[in-house]
Amino acid sequence: MKKKLLIGFSLFILVALFFMTAAIEHPTEPVKWERDPITPTEAISKNDAIWVITDLHYLSPSLFDHGESFNFIKETSAGKDLDYPAQRMEALIWQIEKERPKLLLVSGDLTLNGEKQSAVELADYFQQIEERGTQVYVIPGNHDISNGWARKFVGDEQEKTKQILPEDFQTIFSDMGYKEAYTLDEHSLSYAVKPYTNLTLLMLDTNVYTQTEGKGAPPSNGRLKKETLAWIESVFEDAKKTGAIVLPVLHHNLLEHNDFMTNGFTLDNEKEVKALFLKYTIPVVFTGHTHVQDIANEQNRLYDITTAAFSVMTPSFGKVIFDGNQFHYEKQVVNVESWALETNQTDNNLLTYTDYATNLFVEDGINMGLRQLIEEQWYDDSYAEEVGAFVGESNRLFFSGEASQISTEDLDQMKEEPGYQTIKKHSKGFLLRYMDNILKTDGHSNLNLSFPLSQSSQ
Repeated sequence: MKKKLLIGFSLFILVALFFMTAAIEHPTEPVKWERDPITPTEAISKNDAIWVITDLHYLSPSLFDHGESFNFIKETSAGKDLDYPAQRMEALIWQIEKERPKLLLVSGDLTLNGEKQSAVELADYFQQIEERGTQVYVIPGNHDISNGWARKFVGDEQEKTKQILPEDFQTIFSDMGYKEAYTLDEHSLSYAVKPYTNLTLLMLDTNVYTQTEGKGAPPSNGRLKKETLAWIESVFEDAKKTGAIVLPVLHHNLLEHNDFMTNGFTLDNEKEVKALFLKYTIPVVFTGHTHVQDIANEQNRLYDITTAAFSVMTPSFGKVIFDGNQFHYEKQVVNVESWALETNQTDNNLLTYTDYATNLFVEDGINMGLRQLIEEQWYDDSYAEEVGAFVGESNRLFFSGEASQISTEDLDQMKEEPGYQTIKKHSKGFLLRYMDNILKTDGHSNLNLSFPLSQSSQ
């Protein structure tokens, strides 16, 4: 089996690694805009669906050709589909027009690496969604602001492109939350909005960035400043007076989702934040960052739902319904194939998008497995193919959330396969620990969740 081995990249950073630093650019003056906070008149009902997406990693088609530099980025992008960013958004708009959710919440990493042009185009897509009756609310992720990796890919060259500064983000996406907010945090890009009389959305900026242009890699870790925590508590107190549910949305995880995804994934001050949320009996938060479809919980009192990355495999979203006293969440996917057929697309990759995008991700998992064989110094052609295939498929099950649907008996049966047995025999390091970590069940589905809100009422 001939495979391209990409040495030296770690799966768990889950970002494309560029080896260039950005030159300083002159920031532009932000456009001034007027706020018009929403005054809700109706309570949310079971007919008011909320959709949640995360980690779009949109790259403007104007910023890449299909040359050598772009191909390198694709090969080091942790299985993200970088070829069809516009088509994914068009398919999302198409499905929203058919299903008519009331709200679309976007929990960060909107852009590939903080390119201003990518943000401008995304805002236009979101505007098209709002014109169809779905209000969009966004927050930034660690990739979006003051990112020294913002690049345009031309031939075999990477060229610097304008970064998104904090003031740019608030201006570009002013119609996607900031104008409608009833309160803005003075110390971050966080805000709170009241779309319904009984629901407050707490959109939290958990990222670490400079106010000026960044150089090199952006920090992957996140935290909430003490001043922001005080502002959050004021939002909780306001909701407590009216009995409204508070639904926080943030990019970094509040709860730990995986033993290999802690540092740089969960908030640096997660204990402090968790204590505040538990104090006010906040029932659930929506996060992103890990690219994994997963549901973690703290003693069944606080749930952290991270929806699979929109840029990986079939574009996923979480559908949320408040049905009386019940909260319901379910992972769903955008039907790119149906959009492609209905809009007369001719590209076979779009007509068979699920297979195409899934194969990209599985191939990345295969390469990761083969790299580990080399790094752990036990590579052998006689078993490399079966090991790579096992790692690739295991990754697909884990990141899609489908592994949670497999019984303990079936998972044990998977470990009897030659690929795993070879890993067990030879690996003394990372690969065996990783396989054992993802091939386990925590006893609940990561694809859906329901619980009564009375246990966490304000």
